Amino acid sequence: MSTISDIVEIEDTDSEIEVIDDISRSTSTSQTEGDNERKRKRCTIIEISDSEEDLDDKLRELSVEPRAVPKKRGSQATPNQRRRLTWIRSGDRNYGVDNFCAIDGRSRMCHRIRRDGFILDGMELKVDNAVVLPHQPPMYALIRSITTCRSENRSHPDKHIAHVHFLKPPGEAFAGRQTDQELFLKHGQCQDIALSELVKGEKLDFALLPGAAKRVEPQYFCRYVDHPSQSAIRPPFSLNAFDNCDSCYHRHEKHKYDTPVLRHHELTLGGERIHLLDFLAIDPKIKGEPYLIGRAEKWRRQSNELLVTVRLLKRISEVKMSITQGYISSRRLVLTDRFEEFPVCRIMEKVQVLSSEEQARDLKMGSSFWCNERLSENRLILLQKPIATCEECLQTDSVSVKDLEDCLRACKFAAADYYSGAGGFILPGLEIFDWVSANDFDKAACQTLHGLRRKAPRLKVHHGQLSSIHKLTLEQYSSQNALKVLPFAGSVFLMTGGPPCQGHSRVNISNNPVTPGSARPMDSRNDELWVMLKEVYRLQPFVVIIENVAAFKDEKGQTDVDGAESNYARAAMKDLARNGYSCRLGLLDSRSYGSPQNRLRLFILAVKGGLPLPEFPSPTHANPKVTATLFGNDKAGRIQPFYIGQRNTPGTALHPAVSIEDAISDLPPFEYVPPPGIPRLSRRHRIPAYRGERRDEDGKGSRAGPSRARYAKPPQNEFQAAKRGGAQSVHDHHTSYITESANKIIFGEARTPNPQGPNRRALFSEGFSTLLTNSAPGQKSTAVIHPAQDRKFTIAERKRAMGWPDWHKLAGTPFDQDRLTGNGVCFESVQAIYMSIVKTIILPWWLRAGRPAEDVWESFKQDHP
Repeated sequence: MSTISDIVEIEDTDSEIEVIDDISRSTSTSQTEGDNERKRKRCTIIEISDSEEDLDDKLRELSVEPRAVPKKRGSQATPNQRRRLTWIRSGDRNYGVDNFCAIDGRSRMCHRIRRDGFILDGMELKVDNAVVLPHQPPMYALIRSITTCRSENRSHPDKHIAHVHFLKPPGEAFAGRQTDQELFLKHGQCQDIALSELVKGEKLDFALLPGAAKRVEPQYFCRYVDHPSQSAIRPPFSLNAFDNCDSCYHRHEKHKYDTPVLRHHELTLGGERIHLLDFLAIDPKIKGEPYLIGRAEKWRRQSNELLVTVRLLKRISEVKMSITQGYISSRRLVLTDRFEEFPVCRIMEKVQVLSSEEQARDLKMGSSFWCNERLSENRLILLQKPIATCEECLQTDSVSVKDLEDCLRACKFAAADYYSGAGGFILPGLEIFDWVSANDFDKAACQTLHGLRRKAPRLKVHHGQLSSIHKLTLEQYSSQNALKVLPFAGSVFLMTGGPPCQGHSRVNISNNPVTPGSARPMDSRNDELWVMLKEVYRLQPFVVIIENVAAFKDEKGQTDVDGAESNYARAAMKDLARNGYSCRLGLLDSRSYGSPQNRLRLFILAVKGGLPLPEFPSPTHANPKVTATLFGNDKAGRIQPFYIGQRNTPGTALHPAVSIEDAISDLPPFEYVPPPGIPRLSRRHRIPAYRGERRDEDGKGSRAGPSRARYAKPPQNEFQAAKRGGAQSVHDHHTSYITESANKIIFGEARTPNPQGPNRRALFSEGFSTLLTNSAPGQKSTAVIHPAQDRKFTIAERKRAMGWPDWHKLAGTPFDQDRLTGNGVCFESVQAIYMSIVKTIILPWWLRAGRPAEDVWESFKQDHP
């Protein structure tokens, strides 16, 4: 690798008066030689010496540090060693900024002069030009600014610096075939380098394009930043503004986010302003535990560390008293007399603690709690006056919540779902979007989706293969006959879908290589991804969500004849980027968002160019079995955990984890009749018993259980109350029939002290294991046997595991219903993604647009052509 020379220093013939005439930005090297000569006559010529010393640093460590012995202004250089430098400016803008710069090895006050560009040795380079630096391998760089640092002491030489943001070379942006010359900015990789290095390189025929723009005349172009640590292809912070480096911006924002600043008793941390008497969520530093909650009482500095003293509160569930029996709200707190001091870096967020349950409910925030009691010597005492809080922050939060509510009422944009199954994407969005279309090739799924039309009256359900319906849609639109086809192009805001996962799932043994390291067998169902992407490009939604199993991102070990990607997730992201969508990928465990099930699923979130790319939501609930909420891959393909904010202990969050007991303890009990010779346990004689074997007259429709029954008790917590929705009875409280071998496991091995894997019972204190399409014990699923009753989980209990409401009735046989739940997506994680989309895209636009109440969709489309 070549070495890099130091910063070019000006050989100025008149150090006191340097006059550089401005050349318009419209000046082009394609002008006639006579025009160029006349312009050069109006410029003062600045001489630059070629006698720079080489540095030992490699290209990645490009340095602008001055040499130990600075070159003196006016040093002698032969005529053939001098080159002509001409500055380019446009207009009369003032670029001067006073700042400290490193000159002669010291930090000195300098006048920084921002330049639009320069001409050196006949090469014209401007801000936003791209060059290839002559190193091995070649380095592609985008010029973000050009600056002259001029010391107040005119005896010191000027320093000329170009700030560049490095680009991924063609073909390196993603593994696999590169079909065009699109370049991607490297996240967080920028550097100041010498002007002499730029002119050694080759200027590219290049253009910066907005994300929605298509390829234009230049050979090379750039629209996105490749952000590996967040598995994202995102738009830059700014493409058009002068001297706005995306890397510098994100480095600065991260520094602001992570660095606590205390001014006049107000702490700024993590993007929030925190005052005394604010209630804080504190990281407990224990995996799987919820945050501690306390009220800020005072700040204190100790050495270089800033500390906060808080008065702690306890959740009522943590108080070991008989009063906690019955309904237990995870938002009910009691004030304690315990004070503790924590480093402010352990503050995760602000919360609101109000005086009554009604006030907390009215605030409608996930971070709102209530407290009207104090714990003193194991006794609960009513507070004599409302608990003190910061009124300014409470008012701010109240306004924000009302804005969000008003926005959701006004901006119920259209949405369409594909590969819909039982409606896992539709259910969490019934109050957020206007669902107009759903599709599936499964008959039981389509019958289930028809039942959702009571909640989504405009929903049209399309039964059949998407490829056939897509083709029919194109034909009927062209013939002006669009009666039973998919939505019109440009008519929906959101498009969701989960293409078939069976060809990717690691549970499917047919997907595993025959020998380690060999290619995986290819499943024709995997190609449904490309059908969905065709529909994306026809429909042109503003936001797209694609869901699949985590193995969707695995290398399949094969490529087709054209060398296309065998990593389906990466291939989908690359294809979306080529078609004007920025996107990010994440693995979300639904239990981290309030589901009682550990269900890790991959999501690709894509938005049209010109829209901000939402973050995946931060976890809201503790998760004792957390893996990675978001992930990035290193070069070896290993999963590297990544948590938004990167400040909390993995598995911690604001609310406690939801357990199996939290989810199903209100459902009526029953169990199977044991096989001959095996007695029922004495304590269960009062529990109804149903025969679990298959009945010839019912065939696959054989079921065991009451199907519809009244709840056994009132709701015991917020989760149960939300899923019941005011109903007095529960649907689908039955199981599919069981085989003789499964019956032996339930009444045999599952009763032993240490049953393993698929033969063991679930535990009330844990979460559901990932639901599969087969609910039978002894198969692929783990812990499918009820913790306290001799049977497997019912369909109603599996719906609770998915977070689906009890009123949502599934069609088909019990085996169909097992399949629908095993193929679904969890309510809580999808709803969290939806709210991130609303808060990032819809709400800010609605506020800027003046809170419109009529023709809102048309206004949004006009503002986002």
